[in-house]
Amino acid sequence: MQRIHASPPPYQLADHVRACRVDEQVLLLDMRRNKYLGFAGSQLDALGQVIVDWPCPAAHGNALTLSPATTERLQPLLDQRLLSQARMPRRTGPLLPEVLDCVDPYADLARPPAAVREVLCLAWAAAGAAFWLRRLSLADIASRVARLRPHSRSTDDGASTAALRDAVSAYMRLRPFLFTAHDKCLHDSLTLIRFLARRGMFPAWVIGVRTRPFAAHSWVQSDGLVLNDVHEHVRTYTPILVV
Repeated sequence: MQRIHASPPPYQLADHVRACRVDEQVLLLDMRRNKYLGFAGSQLDALGQVIVDWPCPAAHGNALTLSPATTERLQPLLDQRLLSQARMPRRTGPLLPEVLDCVDPYADLARPPAAVREVLCLAWAAAGAAFWLRRLSLADIASRVARLRPHSRSTDDGASTAALRDAVSAYMRLRPFLFTAHDKCLHDSLTLIRFLARRGMFPAWVIGVRTRPFAAHSWVQSDGLVLNDVHEHVRTYTPILVV
Protein backbone atom coordinates (compact mmCIF):
# COMPACT_ATOMS: atom_id res chain seq x y z
CA MET A 1 0.00 0.00 0.00
CA GLN A 2 1.40 3.36 -1.00
CA ARG A 3 1.73 5.89 1.80
CA ILE A 4 2.39 9.60 1.55
CA HIS A 5 3.71 11.38 4.60
CA ALA A 6 2.63 14.90 5.44
CA SER A 7 3.51 17.11 8.40
CA PRO A 8 1.76 19.16 9.71
CA PRO A 9 -1.83 18.04 8.92
CA PRO A 10 -2.70 19.43 5.49
CA TYR A 11 -6.35 20.38 6.03
CA GLN A 12 -8.65 22.23 8.41
CA LEU A 13 -12.39 22.78 8.53
CA ALA A 14 -13.65 25.55 6.27
CA ASP A 15 -14.70 28.82 7.89
CA HIS A 16 -18.39 28.05 7.39
CA VAL A 17 -18.14 24.64 9.09
CA ARG A 18 -18.49 23.94 12.81
CA ALA A 19 -17.82 20.63 14.52
CA CYS A 20 -18.17 18.93 17.89
CA ARG A 21 -17.77 15.47 19.37
CA VAL A 22 -20.86 13.82 20.82
CA ASP A 23 -20.51 10.37 22.38
CA GLU A 24 -18.48 8.36 19.85
CA GLN A 25 -19.34 10.53 16.87
CA VAL A 26 -18.15 13.76 15.29
CA LEU A 27 -20.91 16.01 13.94
CA LEU A 28 -20.30 18.76 11.38
CA LEU A 29 -22.59 21.72 10.70
CA ASP A 30 -22.34 23.10 7.16
CA MET A 31 -23.58 26.63 7.78
CA ARG A 32 -23.90 27.49 4.09
CA ARG A 33 -26.21 24.56 3.31
CA ASN A 34 -27.78 24.35 6.78
CA LYS A 35 -26.96 20.65 6.93
CA TYR A 36 -25.44 18.28 9.49
CA LEU A 37 -23.06 15.40 8.77
CA GLY A 38 -22.01 12.61 11.11
CA PHE A 39 -18.84 10.50 11.31
CA ALA A 40 -18.11 7.48 13.48
CA GLY A 41 -15.91 4.41 13.79
CA SER A 42 -12.66 4.22 11.85
CA GLN A 43 -13.42 7.51 10.11
CA LEU A 44 -12.70 9.43 13.32
CA ASP A 45 -9.06 8.40 13.63
CA ALA A 46 -8.36 8.58 9.90
CA LEU A 47 -9.74 12.10 9.49
CA GLY A 48 -8.16 13.20 12.76
CA GLN A 49 -4.75 12.51 11.26
CA VAL A 50 -5.13 15.01 8.43
CA ILE A 51 -7.58 17.68 9.69
CA VAL A 52 -5.86 19.98 12.15
CA ASP A 53 -9.00 21.14 14.03
CA TRP A 54 -10.86 17.81 13.93
CA PRO A 55 -12.70 17.39 17.29
CA CYS A 56 -11.33 13.86 17.68
CA PRO A 57 -7.61 14.19 16.87
CA ALA A 58 -5.60 11.05 16.24
CA ALA A 59 -2.44 10.25 18.12
CA HIS A 60 0.50 10.51 15.75
CA GLY A 61 4.17 11.28 15.65
CA ASN A 62 6.07 13.82 13.59
CA ALA A 63 4.98 12.29 10.28
CA LEU A 64 1.36 11.83 9.37
CA THR A 65 0.02 9.11 7.13
CA LEU A 66 -2.23 9.91 4.20
CA SER A 67 -3.21 6.48 2.90
CA PRO A 68 -5.53 5.74 -0.04
CA ALA A 69 -8.27 4.80 2.45
CA THR A 70 -7.92 8.15 4.23
CA THR A 71 -7.93 9.97 0.90
CA GLU A 72 -11.18 8.20 0.03
CA ARG A 73 -12.77 9.41 3.28
CA LEU A 74 -11.52 12.95 2.66
CA GLN A 75 -12.86 13.23 -0.88
CA PRO A 76 -16.56 13.82 -0.02
CA LEU A 77 -15.53 16.61 2.37
CA LEU A 78 -13.35 18.19 -0.31
CA ASP A 79 -16.08 17.84 -2.93
CA GLN A 80 -18.53 19.68 -0.67
CA ARG A 81 -15.90 22.35 0.13
CA LEU A 82 -16.03 21.58 3.84
CA LEU A 83 -12.23 21.65 4.14
CA SER A 84 -9.52 24.15 3.29
CA GLN A 85 -5.73 24.06 3.32
CA ALA A 86 -4.46 24.22 6.89
CA ARG A 87 -3.25 27.58 8.10
CA MET A 88 -2.24 29.01 11.46
CA PRO A 89 -3.43 29.82 14.02
CA ARG A 90 -5.54 26.77 14.71
CA ARG A 91 -9.20 27.61 15.31
CA THR A 92 -10.52 26.48 18.68
CA GLY A 93 -13.95 24.99 19.21
CA PRO A 94 -16.89 26.67 20.92
CA LEU A 95 -16.42 27.30 24.63
CA LEU A 96 -19.27 28.08 26.98
CA PRO A 97 -19.55 28.03 30.77
CA GLU A 98 -21.51 25.13 32.20
CA VAL A 99 -25.19 26.02 32.41
CA LEU A 100 -26.29 26.32 36.02
CA ASP A 101 -29.58 28.21 36.00
CA CYS A 102 -32.34 29.60 33.80
CA VAL A 103 -34.61 32.63 33.85
CA ASP A 104 -38.03 32.23 35.45
CA PRO A 105 -40.22 34.74 33.55
CA TYR A 106 -42.91 34.59 36.21
CA ALA A 107 -40.73 35.17 39.25
CA ASP A 108 -41.84 38.80 39.53
CA LEU A 109 -45.62 38.76 39.25
CA ALA A 110 -45.83 42.39 40.35
CA ARG A 111 -44.07 43.64 37.22
CA PRO A 112 -46.01 46.51 35.58
CA PRO A 113 -47.71 45.97 32.20
CA ALA A 114 -45.50 46.16 29.13
CA ALA A 115 -44.98 49.55 27.52
CA VAL A 116 -45.90 50.15 23.90
CA ARG A 117 -42.22 50.48 22.99
CA GLU A 118 -41.56 46.97 24.31
CA VAL A 119 -44.33 45.55 22.13
CA LEU A 120 -42.99 47.37 19.08
CA CYS A 121 -39.45 46.22 19.85
CA LEU A 122 -40.58 42.59 20.05
CA ALA A 123 -42.52 42.89 16.79
CA TRP A 124 -39.41 44.33 15.09
CA ALA A 125 -37.22 41.59 16.52
CA ALA A 126 -39.60 38.77 15.52
CA ALA A 127 -40.09 40.08 11.98
CA GLY A 128 -36.34 40.45 11.47
CA ALA A 129 -35.63 36.95 12.78
CA ALA A 130 -38.29 35.47 10.48
CA PHE A 131 -36.75 37.27 7.49
CA TRP A 132 -33.28 35.96 8.36
CA LEU A 133 -34.53 32.37 8.54
CA ARG A 134 -36.42 32.63 5.24
CA ARG A 135 -33.68 34.28 3.20
CA LEU A 136 -30.28 33.63 4.80
CA SER A 137 -28.02 30.68 5.51
CA LEU A 138 -26.85 29.99 9.04
CA ALA A 139 -23.47 31.41 8.03
CA ASP A 140 -25.07 34.71 7.05
CA ILE A 141 -27.26 34.74 10.15
CA ALA A 142 -24.24 34.17 12.38
CA SER A 143 -22.55 37.13 10.70
CA ARG A 144 -25.62 39.32 11.31
CA VAL A 145 -25.77 38.29 14.96
CA ALA A 146 -22.06 39.03 15.42
CA ARG A 147 -22.55 42.51 13.92
CA LEU A 148 -25.20 43.34 16.52
CA ARG A 149 -22.49 43.41 19.17
CA PRO A 150 -20.35 46.58 19.36
CA HIS A 151 -16.76 45.81 18.39
CA SER A 152 -15.48 47.59 21.50
CA ARG A 153 -17.48 45.37 23.85
CA SER A 154 -15.65 42.36 25.23
CA THR A 155 -18.00 41.33 28.03
CA ASP A 156 -20.78 38.82 27.61
CA ASP A 157 -23.78 41.11 27.59
CA GLY A 158 -22.80 44.46 29.10
CA ALA A 159 -25.61 44.41 31.66
CA SER A 160 -26.16 43.23 35.20
CA THR A 161 -27.75 39.86 35.75
CA ALA A 162 -30.77 41.56 37.34
CA ALA A 163 -31.30 43.81 34.32
CA LEU A 164 -30.89 40.87 31.96
CA ARG A 165 -33.40 38.76 33.87
CA ASP A 166 -35.86 41.67 33.83
CA ALA A 167 -35.50 42.11 30.06
CA VAL A 168 -35.94 38.39 29.39
CA SER A 169 -38.97 38.31 31.68
CA ALA A 170 -40.54 41.13 29.66
CA TYR A 171 -39.82 39.20 26.45
CA MET A 172 -41.34 35.98 27.76
CA ARG A 173 -44.50 37.72 28.91
CA LEU A 174 -45.00 39.44 25.54
CA ARG A 175 -44.04 36.53 23.28
CA PRO A 176 -47.36 34.61 23.43
CA PHE A 177 -49.17 37.61 21.93
CA LEU A 178 -47.05 37.45 18.75
CA PHE A 179 -45.88 33.87 18.25
CA THR A 180 -45.34 30.52 19.93
CA ALA A 181 -41.87 29.12 20.56
CA HIS A 182 -43.04 25.50 20.30
CA ASP A 183 -40.80 23.68 17.81
CA LYS A 184 -39.42 27.05 16.69
CA CYS A 185 -36.31 27.35 18.81
CA LEU A 186 -34.26 29.09 16.10
CA HIS A 187 -36.85 31.82 15.55
CA ASP A 188 -37.36 32.26 19.28
CA SER A 189 -33.63 32.50 20.01
CA LEU A 190 -32.90 34.94 17.19
CA THR A 191 -35.88 37.08 18.17
CA LEU A 192 -34.60 37.23 21.75
CA ILE A 193 -31.08 38.08 20.54
CA ARG A 194 -32.44 41.01 18.52
CA PHE A 195 -34.80 42.11 21.33
CA LEU A 196 -31.95 42.22 23.85
CA ALA A 197 -29.56 43.93 21.43
CA ARG A 198 -31.94 46.91 21.28
CA ARG A 199 -31.43 47.18 25.05
CA GLY A 200 -27.63 46.99 24.78
CA MET A 201 -27.44 43.38 25.97
CA PHE A 202 -25.45 40.82 23.96
CA PRO A 203 -25.60 37.24 25.24
CA ALA A 204 -24.52 34.23 23.15
CA TRP A 205 -26.65 32.57 20.50
CA VAL A 206 -26.08 28.81 20.65
CA ILE A 207 -26.96 25.79 18.53
CA GLY A 208 -26.40 22.40 20.15
CA VAL A 209 -26.71 18.82 18.94
CA ARG A 210 -27.24 15.38 20.43
CA THR A 211 -27.42 11.82 19.13
CA ARG A 212 -29.51 8.68 19.72
CA PRO A 213 -31.67 10.01 18.17
CA PHE A 214 -30.13 12.97 16.43
CA ALA A 215 -31.60 16.36 17.35
CA ALA A 216 -30.53 19.99 17.09
CA HIS A 217 -31.65 22.79 19.37
CA SER A 218 -31.04 26.52 19.74
CA TRP A 219 -31.01 28.70 22.84
CA VAL A 220 -29.63 31.98 24.24
CA GLN A 221 -27.11 31.93 27.08
CA SER A 222 -25.30 34.48 29.24
CA ASP A 223 -22.41 32.92 31.16
CA GLY A 224 -24.03 29.98 32.97
CA LEU A 225 -27.56 31.39 32.70
CA VAL A 226 -29.95 30.03 30.03
CA LEU A 227 -32.35 32.76 28.99
CA ASN A 228 -35.08 31.04 26.95
CA ASP A 229 -35.06 27.40 28.01
CA VAL A 230 -34.69 25.15 31.03
CA HIS A 231 -31.06 24.49 31.87
CA GLU A 232 -31.66 20.79 32.50
CA HIS A 233 -32.90 20.47 28.91
CA VAL A 234 -30.00 22.45 27.45
CA ARG A 235 -27.48 20.20 29.22
CA THR A 236 -28.52 17.30 27.00
CA TYR A 237 -27.05 19.11 23.96
CA THR A 238 -23.42 19.72 22.99
CA PRO A 239 -22.78 23.22 21.55
CA ILE A 240 -21.66 23.17 17.92
CA LEU A 241 -22.19 26.88 17.10
CA VAL A 242 -21.68 29.78 19.51
CA VAL A 243 -22.01 33.39 18.36
